[in-house]
Amino acid sequence: MSWLWAIPGAAALFFCIVCAAVCICAHRRRDVHAADCIVVLGAKVYPDGHLSKTLLWRCDRARELWRDGFAGELILCGGRGGDEPCAEASAMAAQLEKLGVPRDRLHLEDASVNTVENLRNASRIMAVHSWRSVILVTSDYHLQRALWLARDMSMNACGAAAKSNPRLRKRVKARLRESVSWILYFVRKF
Repeated sequence: MSWLWAIPGAAALFFCIVCAAVCICAHRRRDVHAADCIVVLGAKVYPDGHLSKTLLWRCDRARELWRDGFAGELILCGGRGGDEPCAEASAMAAQLEKLGVPRDRLHLEDASVNTVENLRNASRIMAVHSWRSVILVTSDYHLQRALWLARDMSMNACGAAAKSNPRLRKRVKARLRESVSWILYFVRKF
C-alpha cells in the first residue's frame, strides 16, 4: 500500500521541478539582436477598455525595442476574449500609437486566442512581408515556452522579456499557471 503514496508524491515532486525550471528561465538573461520585426503577444484587456498591467508592460518593452532600432515593424497579437471590448491587438495598437509608434509600423493579428495561434498567425504576416527574423515580446515567465513554440514553427526568433508584476502573489500565480502550460507543451510534443 505504501507504493500508492509514491505516485502522488512523485507527481508533486515533478511539478515542483517544473515550477523551479519556469522560475529559473524567467530570470535568464537573454541577448536581443536586430530583427525584421517585433511580435508582441497579447494579454488581458478589461471590460472597461483599459489594458492590464501585463499588456502595458509588453507594449512598453516593444516600444523600447522599436525606439532603439532593433526592428522597424511590430506585429501585435491577440483576438477578442469573451469579456473584452476589443481585440487585444487593437488595444495594443492604440497604446503604442500613444507612445509614439507610427500606425503604419503596426500590423495587427487580431484573430488568435492562444500563444500557438499568435505565432502561427504572426508567421503568416511575416511571410507576406518577407520578414525572416523576429523578436518575441512577452512576460518573463512566458518567454521560454513562446521561444520553443516559435522554434517548432521554424521561426528565427530571439526573445525580450517585458517587466513582470512585482507583487509576489501575482508572480507565483503566473509561474504556477505557466508550469502547467510547460507540462501540456511536452505532453503534446511526445
